Amino acid sequence: MRRVSAILTMFVSLLATVLPVTIAQDSLFNLRVDTRLVTMDVGIYDANDRPLNNLTKDDFSVYEDGELREIQYFSNVDNPYNVLALFDCTGSTRDSWPFLLQSLNRFLSTVRPQDRIAVAAFGNPTQTILDWTPRSTGTLNIQMQMPSPLCDQTNFYGAMTWAVKKASEMDGRKGVVVFTDGVHSGIPAKRVRMDGLNLSRFVDPAQDGAFMSVLRTVERSDTVFYFIAVNTDIAPGKSDASDLFPGTQYTPLALYNLQQVRSRMEQIVKVSGGRIVFSQRTSDTGMLFDQIVQELGTSYSLGFTPSTAADGSYRRIVVRVRGEGLKVRQSKEGYFAR
Repeated sequence: MRRVSAILTMFVSLLATVLPVTIAQDSLFNLRVDTRLVTMDVGIYDANDRPLNNLTKDDFSVYEDGELREIQYFSNVDNPYNVLALFDCTGSTRDSWPFLLQSLNRFLSTVRPQDRIAVAAFGNPTQTILDWTPRSTGTLNIQMQMPSPLCDQTNFYGAMTWAVKKASEMDGRKGVVVFTDGVHSGIPAKRVRMDGLNLSRFVDPAQDGAFMSVLRTVERSDTVFYFIAVNTDIAPGKSDASDLFPGTQYTPLALYNLQQVRSRMEQIVKVSGGRIVFSQRTSDTGMLFDQIVQELGTSYSLGFTPSTAADGSYRRIVVRVRGEGLKVRQSKEGYFAR
């Protein structure tokens, strides 16, 4: 959600009933009202999947649980986007770094001239490699020496919180593109007995207090998160999982833990309005970056004031657009009212 300030301006005038009164200066009062908006990115495509980039606010309608809401915030396709590229340099992503840097620099070259870019790497802690820079400044070439002490441990939760804070430095639209396996060094585990063995298994996200705190931070922000996820249970890498979890290769326990890791990334994506793509080969990375850049560069941003009852319920959002045969891609299908 996005916090905006609506300025209500009230002019006070005096009407003379007997003698004319000359007012040298109008009295001006400003009342600042904080309103919480639900925001999302929306892409509109024709029947041939070509994006429509010339629509206006009047072309859109937004419904919350079937009720029409007034659009309070609108940003067209041409407005700048602030993009933070965030890279995990630990664990199973480390061998991919040479190719990732190539993909990153290709990514930077395809971002629109009006956009601003920042780049950071995380292990423990997170380090800024390139601070917010206009794409229009010219050719950007990112380099990082590997290995680095930064990459010895993985503080994934800390990196997500850091990314929200970093993005908050900028006004306007914000997106974070994260390349990671999603593993966090401090995921709590519980002991379970399987096949006569006592094993340690990750807890569900709802039982992970530190993660739920991160999730609330992301949900309250106006930053959209995209993940390029590697070495997941959906698209495991060629290497075994022994570097990530005790045991050898992809055992049932390792796959269960990988599912728990993936679930955390998917929940961050859901509350922020982004999406997650899965990469099995490092060579996929450049193509996935291109897909995300295209989405950011052809999206409108909309915001509306929700109903006042913050009862924790899930509210469904439907965006409609004027015109026949058009396809709507919403970054959010709904939100939790809290």
